[in-house]
Amino acid sequence: MSGNAPKFDHPCFTNAPARAARMHLSVAPKCNIKCSFCNPAGGDKCVHGCMPGLTDRVLSPREALEHVRRVRDGGIDIRIVGIAGPGEPLFNEETFETIALVREAFPSMHICLSTNGLLLPERLSRILSLGVETLTVTVNCLTVDCARRVYDHVEGRRDDTSFEHLLRSQLEGVRSAAEAGLCVKVNSVLLPGENDAEIPLVARRVADLGAYIHNVLPLIPRPDARRRAAPSQELVDSVRAQCAACLTQFTRCRHCRADAIIDAEK
Repeated sequence: MSGNAPKFDHPCFTNAPARAARMHLSVAPKCNIKCSFCNPAGGDKCVHGCMPGLTDRVLSPREALEHVRRVRDGGIDIRIVGIAGPGEPLFNEETFETIALVREAFPSMHICLSTNGLLLPERLSRILSLGVETLTVTVNCLTVDCARRVYDHVEGRRDDTSFEHLLRSQLEGVRSAAEAGLCVKVNSVLLPGENDAEIPLVARRVADLGAYIHNVLPLIPRPDARRRAAPSQELVDSVRAQCAACLTQFTRCRHCRADAIIDAEK
C-alpha cells in the first residue's frame, strides 16, 4: 500500500531542505502512557520520543494563538503549526481548542499533530473535522514482550491487555488515518538491545497500513534506573537500512522541542 504524500511543503515529511517555517504549540500537558525512557521527575515531559518533550511552559489555547500572532508579526512566516506535547496531544482537550482557534484565525495555516496512538482510532473523526493534514504516530514495537521494555505503563496498567490495546490502537490508527487521506509519518525510538530487532518489523507493518515515511529516532539517554546508552551510529545506520527496504526513511529530524520555532532554510 502506497502512503499519502503531503499536500504541502512539510519539512518533517521530506529529506529535502526545509522551505517552510513551522512552530510547535505546547498546549497538551497530560499523558496517558509512560515511556520507560522518559523521566518527568528530571524536568522532562513524555512526548513520543526524546528531546521533543521539553518546553519552557504549557500555554493555554488563547495564549498559543497569541504566540502564533507574535511570531508571525515578528517576521517569521509560519506556515505550519504542530502540536506535539509536552504530553499526549489527543489526551488533552486543549489540543482541539487550540487547533480550532488557529484554524479560525489563520485559515491557510497547515496543522500537524503527533500522537502515541492510543486514542487515535476514537479521535480520528475529530482530527479530520478540524482540518489536520499530517500526522505523526509513534510505534516503537509490535509485541507485548517488547512493549514491557519500552513502556512503564499504559493508563497506569502493565497487564497484557493494556499493552495489546496500545499496540492495536497504534496500528489501527495508522491504517484508518491513511485511508482517510492523511499523510502519516511513523516515529520509532531506537533503544539498543531492547527494540532494535522489532523496528524493521514495525516499518514493514506500517508501510502495509499506508504510512508515507518512517523516522528512526536514536535514544537520547536520560537518567533512569536502566542507565541506557545511546545507540551507536553503526546500529542506527543498520536499522535504518533494514527499514528502508520497505519504507522511506526520514533522516533530517532535529528532535524538536514541544515549543520549537524553526524558520525556513535560506
